[in-house]
Amino acid sequence: MEYEEVGSLDGVPVRLPTSDDYRTCSVCGGDCEPDIGFGFDEHGARIAFTCPTHGVQRLVDQFEHLR
Repeated sequence: MEYEEVGSLDGVPVRLPTSDDYRTCSVCGGDCEPDIGFGFDEHGARIAFTCPTHGVQRLVDQFEHLR
């Protein structure tokens, strides 16, 4: 999977997949909103993409390519 840098959080680059498929709700097909503060721990950071109606749809681990 290819990633692009979309900004930073406390000086750490935030990278997301170049494909927008992760942003689409599997139930209604709507656009999901990112929640960058989801899942920070000693193993990395995960970004949740949440549909306002149907809840969390995807978790993106921007460091999965390093494992």
